[in-house]
Amino acid sequence: MEKISMETAVKLCKDGEKLLQIEKKDVVHERLKMLVSYSKKHSPYFRKHYSEIDEDNFTLEDLPPVSKPELMKCYDDWVTDSNVTYDGVFEYVDSPIESRGPYLGKYAAITTSGTSGIPMPMVRDSCHNIIHGALMQTRLFRGLDEHLSDPKYNKLAAIIFTDQKVSSYSSFLKIKAANPEYSDNMLAISMQDGTERIIQKLNDFQPDFLTAYPSTIGPLINAAEEGKLNIHPKAIGFSAEVLSPETYRRVKEVFNCAVLNNYCSTEGGEAAMTCDHGRLHINDDWVIIEPIDKDGNPVKDGEWSEGIYITDLTNYVQPIIRYYMSDRVKITRECECGSNFPIMEINGRVIEEITIGGKTLSGIVITHALQEVKDIYTYQVAHVSDKCFELRAEFADGADKEKILNDFSQELNGYLLNNGFDEVVVRLSEKPPKRSERGGKTKEFVREF
Repeated sequence: MEKISMETAVKLCKDGEKLLQIEKKDVVHERLKMLVSYSKKHSPYFRKHYSEIDEDNFTLEDLPPVSKPELMKCYDDWVTDSNVTYDGVFEYVDSPIESRGPYLGKYAAITTSGTSGIPMPMVRDSCHNIIHGALMQTRLFRGLDEHLSDPKYNKLAAIIFTDQKVSSYSSFLKIKAANPEYSDNMLAISMQDGTERIIQKLNDFQPDFLTAYPSTIGPLINAAEEGKLNIHPKAIGFSAEVLSPETYRRVKEVFNCAVLNNYCSTEGGEAAMTCDHGRLHINDDWVIIEPIDKDGNPVKDGEWSEGIYITDLTNYVQPIIRYYMSDRVKITRECECGSNFPIMEINGRVIEEITIGGKTLSGIVITHALQEVKDIYTYQVAHVSDKCFELRAEFADGADKEKILNDFSQELNGYLLNNGFDEVVVRLSEKPPKRSERGGKTKEFVREF
């Protein structure tokens, strides 16, 4: 694809908000045709994968989906630039970030967190980077200080997993390296630091803009209410994990600032962003999300999916077209903000099947039972033995932990008994939720026996 300027990208993003649904459908299909045509021409993998696709006459559903394991097997044939290689990307991301320029002189290169398996190298071209940057500027930061994320004008703090292979930290370091004279205005705080140390660092730094994983914010809300944390950010931004409505409400209430939430993946980019009402709206003029059931069939609006196919219409060097992800989502269409972009609710990654007493069930029942619980910021359910589960959670100050535990236990056991399973024991743990060793994300369910 030809290079695009930020000015043009911003205009396209703003124009996309004004399109009628039928107009947007036509625009999206033209963008898809361009991406498919380019991929067939330059990617050996897609040339074979789309051998029966008529480039001038196809629908999105005609395109066979792809999966991470399938693409990883033929990585060097998947990319459209033969100079991009699996080994080359890993060598690049393993090198010191302060001393390196763009990958091959023109690309951004990162890896997925690897929380669901082996990390996948991901290369992004200038088209992807500029358009997704414009989406952030025009939609996520709408109505806020235009220099909010610029260290020249504001102090930026990130509570983050400090591994340079992880995209969020890699991006942080790149911004810092690009602004050496303002490096004192940027602070990365390790998620592995203790709560007291994080509080002290934030109090000393006084950020204007704070970014974090949702699972790190619960103790900070409590500390702010107790007077231990005294910061006054203009905005707090979240990504990487599910931000529950309860946590969104409490952050807005306690810190009295804008709360930004961004559904972003290393593979698909900036797919959805919050409006002023806290709802995630899909950027479906540039990123297509198809909710699907366990057999890959479309799921209707208003129903929970078992996964999604995601298509990024901006990345021409490593095309993501109907790429399977195990995120469980629900799409609705009307929001008080008036946006014509679809609303997406997320219930995290689909959990593998759970076995109890020799019988199996979907792990979705676990996440569903805790999704809307008041006074709980983040949680993890550990299957510690055949008929015993452990709840690990970050609670609001004053939360009735025993009531939350009892309500969860009753709902879970009610479901199990109604479906022919034996009753299980659910106990409360003093342990915090465990994070993955790579990426730092908190899994909602872990099996430990």
